[in-house]
Amino acid sequence: MFFALSLIFTTISLVALLVLMLSFFATFRKVPKCTTANEQLPSISVIVPVRNEETKIARCLESLAGQDYPDFEIIVIDDKSTDSSGRIIADIAYRFGNIKVIPGRDSRPGWLGKCNALHHGSPHAKGDWLTFSDADTYHHPNSLRDAVGAAINYKADMISFMPVQELYTFGERAIMPTLLGSFLMGDPTNSINNPKSPRSYAYGQYIMVKRTTYDAIGGHEAVKDQILDDISIGRVAKEKGFSVTACDGRPLYMVRMYTNFSELWSGWTKNAFALINCNLAALVGLVILLNVCLLAPFLTLIAAVLVPQSVSAVMPQTLVWLLLAVQFTCMIVWYVRSTAYYMGLNPLHFFLLPLGSVLVSALYINSACCFLTGRQVKWKGRDYSVDTTQRIKTSIEDTPSAAERPVSPQL
Repeated sequence: MFFALSLIFTTISLVALLVLMLSFFATFRKVPKCTTANEQLPSISVIVPVRNEETKIARCLESLAGQDYPDFEIIVIDDKSTDSSGRIIADIAYRFGNIKVIPGRDSRPGWLGKCNALHHGSPHAKGDWLTFSDADTYHHPNSLRDAVGAAINYKADMISFMPVQELYTFGERAIMPTLLGSFLMGDPTNSINNPKSPRSYAYGQYIMVKRTTYDAIGGHEAVKDQILDDISIGRVAKEKGFSVTACDGRPLYMVRMYTNFSELWSGWTKNAFALINCNLAALVGLVILLNVCLLAPFLTLIAAVLVPQSVSAVMPQTLVWLLLAVQFTCMIVWYVRSTAYYMGLNPLHFFLLPLGSVLVSALYINSACCFLTGRQVKWKGRDYSVDTTQRIKTSIEDTPSAAERPVSPQL
């Protein structure tokens, strides 16, 4: 009886989740080609915080420097990097006249490192619009033009863009599709676009905001201690009456968030529990749902193949195979549709979903333990302790001596 009920429950859950995901894509705002004349386009300041990104920062800055846009500047905050990022930034700034380098200031207690860097760098910006871009991004030449065109088209005060994720290692391919795919159902009707809905957020890798809006909400100081600074700044902007939206950023840019399993594990550990509002009931439900939808169908398939007599004793085999067909159809459609946002995958990576469900479950549980016990998580040389208010308690920097730290001159 339990087997039959679980098989039916899994099928219903997968159908429901697929419908929610398809609803998200159907209502997700697209980025149209910008048709605004050059002389009518606003000036833009792109602000890039950099801490220990020696393998990624050159690609990011070169892609930004090559933008097809008439009036923009790039401000790079070298957030006291302890690797060779500073030298790389200085070399690139020497080659491109529109890049200004701002040496970072010391980490401050109660401030998230990224917020501290952006708050320090933003007064140097001269643009009518501010664009916050992570150092692990790569922008296509049309990125700024079409992004600001979308903001104008949707009459937005703040706009952000969901990226294409680059996945090239085994850990990325096992974990990220499961983890990020589940996020697509967090706002299935894109209620962020409804001014009457309290829901708001931003994709932190690429946020564009009017300068006047940014100043009015208090800038990054307003979210200085929020571990999910991007979601928080979107919420603050909407609460203050500004228009906030999110769009499909695939035509604009892509991002390589992590390059190894250790980075990935630490990065998501500091964020994952906050993504479900530090709710234990939500954690239990999420873990159950992940494994019901992505692990259980594979286990049932194995049982139907290896011990068909045991399965048929509980439920007619024809019905079992029919339900399995529905389940795998839903999973395949979900996987193919969501992987439109990933690079580096092939069809065989579909079979990593059971492992992904187990690893993502473990990641969420580990993140919850950190939040609930106060255990610190090290990220880019800083130790963060986060409580269930989603605020950081401390931010401690492992500061090398002046002789050891690469210096980024202000240009």
